Amino acid sequence: MDSWRFRLRGAKGASLAKALSGGALFGTASIFIRFLPMLDAATIGFYRLMMAAAFLAVISYVLSRPSILEIMSHFKYSVPLGILLGLHFIFFISAVKNTTIMNATTLVNTTPIFAMIISLVFFGIRPTFVALVGLSISFAGTFLIALSTASLAPGNLIGDLEALVAAFFWALYLNLGKSLRKKVYLPFIYIVAAGVMFLVICISGNNLYIPGLSELIVLVALALLPTALGHTLHFYSLKGLTPSQAATSALLEPVVASSLAALLFSEVPHPIFIIGAIATIVGIFLVSKETVS
Repeated sequence: MDSWRFRLRGAKGASLAKALSGGALFGTASIFIRFLPMLDAATIGFYRLMMAAAFLAVISYVLSRPSILEIMSHFKYSVPLGILLGLHFIFFISAVKNTTIMNATTLVNTTPIFAMIISLVFFGIRPTFVALVGLSISFAGTFLIALSTASLAPGNLIGDLEALVAAFFWALYLNLGKSLRKKVYLPFIYIVAAGVMFLVICISGNNLYIPGLSELIVLVALALLPTALGHTLHFYSLKGLTPSQAATSALLEPVVASSLAALLFSEVPHPIFIIGAIATIVGIFLVSKETVS
């Protein structure tokens, strides 16, 4: 029994380490996006995901040499996750372009709140009292963030809403990914998500933008660090964590992103926003506490 508990703690510790590493890498995504002012959200997402898919496909082939039949058997399970991931990315990238980095990265990490609601509605997992308190605190914090945005930069409200929509799609992705984790092939997820981006480009009537050398370097960094490494680590942390726990580990994202944004872009947040962000993060942490069925 003691040996079994030790292995269980070790597996959960490894999953937590993956989730935290992924969360820290997420913090670089918004910074790279800001260095791509000429590219719209769908174009950035398309290149980001196709490059990440290619990178992971090569790594998968080198490490495990899967057969074509084995790879194709995972396709149907990867499609719904790819659609959700594509929707998450397009709203988040657009949010970074339409509001401050700290707003976008804090609000997109309200995912545990949405994950808790989804778990309750679809899986009957009831939140604890502590989680409900956290939900209330997070709503209050989000209200303060919206208040500071409305009073100081009303044009950023669209970006704030986009970040919340991105959080909702990420919550759906984590909940579905928990059950499909062993049935999917990650490069397929990224390819399907890139297809969502390409469809948006076509619907908007735009041609696919061809990036210059400097933009290509940024896109490669965006594809490798927060996407191929960050999202892969975060996805596989679901082996030992619940969707809300995995989502909470991404709270490193606004810490890393806002620190880099202050250093590189002089984006210093207003005191009202800081209070709201702290309340939101505290509430999210409480929401991530274990639930009871």
